[in-house]
Amino acid sequence: MNFAHKIKNLFVTAGLEKEEYQKVIPRIREENMTLLKVFSQLAVVMFILLFFASFFSVGFASVNSKTYLAFAIIMLVILLCARFLLPAKPKLVTLFVYVFEIMLFVFGIYISLLHLEKPAVSAVAFLLVSPLLFYDRPIRLTFLIAIVVTVFCVIVVHVKNPDVIQSDVWNMITFGVVAVATTVFIMSIKMKALLQSGQIEYLSQTDLLTGVKNRNHYENQLTGYPEKCSSNLVCVYADVNGLHEMNNNEGHLAGDRMLQETARVMLQRFGAEDTYRVGGDEFVCFRVDGQLESISSEINQMSRELEQKGYYVSFGFAAHEAAQGEFDMREIIKEAESNMFAAKREYYRDKDNTRTNRQFE
Repeated sequence: MNFAHKIKNLFVTAGLEKEEYQKVIPRIREENMTLLKVFSQLAVVMFILLFFASFFSVGFASVNSKTYLAFAIIMLVILLCARFLLPAKPKLVTLFVYVFEIMLFVFGIYISLLHLEKPAVSAVAFLLVSPLLFYDRPIRLTFLIAIVVTVFCVIVVHVKNPDVIQSDVWNMITFGVVAVATTVFIMSIKMKALLQSGQIEYLSQTDLLTGVKNRNHYENQLTGYPEKCSSNLVCVYADVNGLHEMNNNEGHLAGDRMLQETARVMLQRFGAEDTYRVGGDEFVCFRVDGQLESISSEINQMSRELEQKGYYVSFGFAAHEAAQGEFDMREIIKEAESNMFAAKREYYRDKDNTRTNRQFE
């Protein structure tokens, strides 16, 4: 990797490769949403305190009370959006992050202009701190810093006391460069940590052979399903027939391909977050608030698709409607598993398999 490519990566993807950065985008949005809730709440408290302090503290001009109140309202709107709008529209998180940061910069510049005869301090402080609050591409944060520095310098030249213009301009430019360097460095560290934590989480939750969620994640997620469904919940239990024979006769690679193909067809219909490998040849998947009438048809489609490749999978399902009241997840899974065993017995009977006394796994 040449020097130019390293610099480009630092600014565009915070030192990550393009594919790696794409993987962390959902986590960036998730982290930024959490941080936005925290920082906007703190900002609301800060501006409300400034609003009341403006009436009682000698150091605050009462004329600024409306300004503090306006900023408090803006931050409250951002907080409410972060809590109620952004969870449903995560792609808007970055927009609100920049609105929040721009408001901080505006406030910093505003405070710096309250005393035209004194050097600016607040604007510089916000310039150094604000870009580090969230996660984003350094190139965009650099662009924002450059705009803030330019706007501040133009305003200073036109309105500030001539004695402090030069020091303010040079301070802002100097600390703007420092802010860019710090932002690139810190953002690179934060993004790599985010990528590594995502990789660790993936390994702890995922069955590496098939790509579906593993037994550990399955156990952790079970208790949350009753809270997710408002109309119904469907559990589908699947068992791959003949895996042991496939491994013995054609090798473990052939058995692996059978498991991978089974996982693929289930993932296509039930999604990565609701499909689990719970045993050597057993899979469980859930559908929240789906069309109950379509489940049998989908199971038949999966069976036919797998049979075309020479694989036979026994499926069983159970459904619970929310109108029936609370339910035990273990019971619905047990019912789906029982129906799967019935389908498995029928499969071996229909195939006239000599192993009718086989103990089903």
